[in-house]
Amino acid sequence: MRRLILIAAFAAAGLPASADAVLQKAKSQPGGGPIYAFDLDYSDGTDQFRMSVDPTQPEGKRVTRFSPDPKTLKGDSAKTAERLMARTEGKIMCSEFAGNIPANAKRASETGTTATYTFTPAPGPEDGEMAKAYKYLSGKAVIEKETGNILSFEMVAPKAFKPMAVAKVDKMSFKVACKPAPDGRTHIDTFRFNMAGSAMMQSFDQNETRKVSNLKQVAASGYGAP
Repeated sequence: MRRLILIAAFAAAGLPASADAVLQKAKSQPGGGPIYAFDLDYSDGTDQFRMSVDPTQPEGKRVTRFSPDPKTLKGDSAKTAERLMARTEGKIMCSEFAGNIPANAKRASETGTTATYTFTPAPGPEDGEMAKAYKYLSGKAVIEKETGNILSFEMVAPKAFKPMAVAKVDKMSFKVACKPAPDGRTHIDTFRFNMAGSAMMQSFDQNETRKVSNLKQVAASGYGAP
């Protein structure tokens, strides 16, 4: 009997942090599911655009409608529109953020239906240059206990930091609110990004808000943050 107790004790001590059942559900969400076309409202404090996005279209052609007509835009507004049309991918499922939640995320609070986790964000395979800033950020995610669906996700810089010698970020926040898609998964409802600081002796202050609406299924399965 004593030997069995010791074996059980060692087994429990060896359990990884990801043994949290709710976190496991979030990180094991299936990657496939229906693909949805949607409308996307974009605002950066200067420009306001509306796009229709179809993720089944080839890269660079996924924005199927853009308002106002890009041909009427000039200067920075035209450059922003061009960037959005070229780079918008159409991935809107909040399960995408599970990869940024590390296995050692701490369950900071909970209700009867949700659990809230805090963590230092883990870089995902498609995060690119932004991943270099993750070690300076604090992450938080709210996950639905029953399904493992992510209900909200955020990354915020608690203090100023220097990602490189010639740049300083005074503030940075990335906040996503999610809502249910027709098939039960959660998708990005609103996305807000703010970053201010200086680089190469030039100040910058970037603000973006994106709102996803009017989901319409265009394919039975596929992978799916604009």
